[in-house]
Amino acid sequence: MTDEVRLQADIEALRPRFPDTQDLYREVCTILFFRYGITPTANKLYQLVRKGSMSAPAEALAKFWETLREKSRVRIEHPDIPEALRDVAGELTAKLWLQARSQADEAGAAVRLEAQQQVDAAAHAVEQSRHREALLSQEVSALQAHASTLAEQIRALEQRLAHDEGLRQGLVQQIEQLASQRQEFASFVEATRVAEQRAADEQRRLLLEVDRERGHAARLQKELDALKTTTDKTAKVHADRLAQSTQQVDELRRHSSGLEVALASLRAEHAQLQKLAAPSDEVRHSLTRLRSTGSNKGSTRRRMR
Repeated sequence: MTDEVRLQADIEALRPRFPDTQDLYREVCTILFFRYGITPTANKLYQLVRKGSMSAPAEALAKFWETLREKSRVRIEHPDIPEALRDVAGELTAKLWLQARSQADEAGAAVRLEAQQQVDAAAHAVEQSRHREALLSQEVSALQAHASTLAEQIRALEQRLAHDEGLRQGLVQQIEQLASQRQEFASFVEATRVAEQRAADEQRRLLLEVDRERGHAARLQKELDALKTTTDKTAKVHADRLAQSTQQVDELRRHSSGLEVALASLRAEHAQLQKLAAPSDEVRHSLTRLRSTGSNKGSTRRRMR
């Protein structure tokens, strides 16, 4: 609370106690001078009390100063001092007392001023603290907003991470499926290789069989040549046997031609098997026909013998 506020409160407290205007102005002069260290003036009194005419505070102020001088006069009683000197000494003492009181009031005013300055400094410090508090509150709000933004970004990143994790899991499944398909393909390739090996072995077997048949046919041809020579010598005796032998030779030649055709067919089928990586039904039928033809050939040789 400032001095002006306290002074106004004191004056309001005096109004009901001193309803007379002069008494109220006199009491206001007293608290101004002795309580607040303020030299009262007629204008100051009227601004504070605002009662009566402008002459009322001036009259009350004059009575206040007269009463103060009267009460401040010091009477020096001594039988050896003349009366005039006693009055002068008393007035001088009163002046000294008033000066001391004035200096004391000035010191009190200085103390009050210093206290007021401290209060003002404290108020300024409080205001700065409030300002800093407001700035800190703004910074806190900004940090909270930034934290909220970071939280949103974190949630977005978590969602993106979850989406990427789903994609990764899908890719892992696809890779596992590809690995399984690769294993199946490798098994298929291995089966194809085994089938090709079997086909190659079968082809070599057939080639060996054809070579044996050719050798046998060559031997038969030699036998036929020898038989022809013998038959020429004994044409008349063995005419029927020669005709039969000639027929058998023709059949063997046709059979050899059939074997060569079968060999060419087998080669074509082998090329097709290499593409299909598995023996076809036609190859199996050809092998069956070859086996059957071989069996028939054996029967023919047995008949010839």
